[in-house]
Amino acid sequence: MSAKTLAGYLLALGPIVMLVTFIFLFDALIGGAEEGVVGEAKIKADIAAGMENFALTKIVAFLGLGGMMAMALGYTLWARLLQGEGKKGATLATVASLAIPVVAAGMMMSMDFNFGAADAWDKGDTSSALILGAAGEYTGSNIHWVFLMLSVGFIGLATVLQVTDKVSRSIGGILAVVTLVMFIGWFGDFEALDFLWMIWMLATVAAGINLVRQKA
Repeated sequence: MSAKTLAGYLLALGPIVMLVTFIFLFDALIGGAEEGVVGEAKIKADIAAGMENFALTKIVAFLGLGGMMAMALGYTLWARLLQGEGKKGATLATVASLAIPVVAAGMMMSMDFNFGAADAWDKGDTSSALILGAAGEYTGSNIHWVFLMLSVGFIGLATVLQVTDKVSRSIGGILAVVTLVMFIGWFGDFEALDFLWMIWMLATVAAGINLVRQKA
């Protein structure tokens, strides 16, 4: 299997697995705090729900994280395909290929805070569990994704600059524009971020299918 085909499968399947897991499976199988609950009460409820069947929680969390890691690896492989001396946008692709693995490591660490919280809770160390649970709740939702947005935007722009295929250029353009708008919106109170997020994920799946289609 070529790197392009592997990148395509990872990009096509990763976001689907991630979204299905965190939007549907987690609430259906694990649960957590009721909507509107915040602060210490939310952290306690989330930890308690996860501890009810910790083996199942591990499986669901692994699926969600696996989807994120698959998407990150797919983007990294795609970025590396765009590198090369003399290629337009190659520098952007190089930056993306270096940044995305770092972002992925940060996402993995943020999820590991949740497992640390569960371990502390199981040992009766409630105060440490709440601290780790709060860290896991909030650290993985901001700056990691901002740098992933930038990296994906670089990949999309490099694709537009290099590729002649209309489908590939269109997908690259969509990714570049959407992630740029999301990046700018992150600095303010931009209400359409959730909508743009879904467009980003759909474009990622489309990009994966397109890479598989090329079979090169």
